[in-house]
Amino acid sequence: MILNPSWLLFSDDIYDVNNPNMNEPDRKAIPKRHHYIPILHLKHFVGSDPKGQVWTYDAETNDVRSSVPENTAVQSHYYSAEQSDGTMDTRLEEHLAKIEGVAAPVYDKLLRGEIPKDSQERVDFSMFVALMYVRTPTMRRMAGEIYGRGIQIMSYANAANKQVFDSMMKRFEKDTGNVLDEAAKERLRRDMLDPTDYVIEIPKENTFSVLTVADKLAPLFFKMKWSLVIAEHGYFITSDNPVVRLVNPKSFHPAMGDYGFYNKTAEVSFPLSPKILFVMSWQKDARDIGAFDREPVYGSNRVRAAHSDRYLYAHIRDKRLQRLAFEFKDSRPGMTTHGFGPKKFAEIKVSRRSRKGSK
Repeated sequence: MILNPSWLLFSDDIYDVNNPNMNEPDRKAIPKRHHYIPILHLKHFVGSDPKGQVWTYDAETNDVRSSVPENTAVQSHYYSAEQSDGTMDTRLEEHLAKIEGVAAPVYDKLLRGEIPKDSQERVDFSMFVALMYVRTPTMRRMAGEIYGRGIQIMSYANAANKQVFDSMMKRFEKDTGNVLDEAAKERLRRDMLDPTDYVIEIPKENTFSVLTVADKLAPLFFKMKWSLVIAEHGYFITSDNPVVRLVNPKSFHPAMGDYGFYNKTAEVSFPLSPKILFVMSWQKDARDIGAFDREPVYGSNRVRAAHSDRYLYAHIRDKRLQRLAFEFKDSRPGMTTHGFGPKKFAEIKVSRRSRKGSK
């Protein structure tokens, strides 16, 4: 059997906005409204009151509202790269749509309790789940934070040593013709050592490279044991960061961390619908299909809420979910930096658009 490793499509050109080998007419047909949580997923969480709509729970405002999947988890040009002339390159959205298209039949089979083994369907759904992990606002934000902190660490390194700083300033003055007085240089050095008075804005295009992490995750997901868990009582919810990885805390190494998805205790969960949870693990003897009673279902929902960036999604309106979202409003995933660098980093924001305008 020859399988087409769909994840290989991404390393070379998914985030390379200069790649000319794309179909221009297809690109123009892509709409500007991009879903960071795809309709393919959200449509399985629609309810009957109102019919065909998803309930959104906003942890930040404590607001609850319903809307059709087409109007949920959507942002204008979220995956578009803004070019020098202000036009928007939408090839990323096109790639994501293709992956969703080939994953849709597998999604339906899983909902029927059919788990693909070593097949192209398993390849396709592995990439879909991998992208569901990296395409979210959470991962895009964290990618921006990594990039922004890297800039600050480099600035700190140049300012920490006076001779290095002086050499840098001489190169700057020679290259630009701008000469700074000693007071200005000292202010600049002080700000490089302590950037907390600034806000660093990262172009959103700098966060696209996080999508290539899916290239590494998809083969791992393919190899893991796949299981389905049925909610016998209660229901599963989803979120704006729906794929969650948990490990045994005892497996954490003080220097190496928890080894990520390679950790043999890792369990990756992804709700497919209010009644079915998709689970991947390294436990080869895990059951293909199991069941949760009310308490573990609620525990799964708490995990989803704790890992959400801002929004929970469900098929019904429930005051308990509103309280759950608000309970975890300040616990969205983040990153920490240890070792060399400023004592405190500047705030980092990922810009939605450049200041050039768009067409």
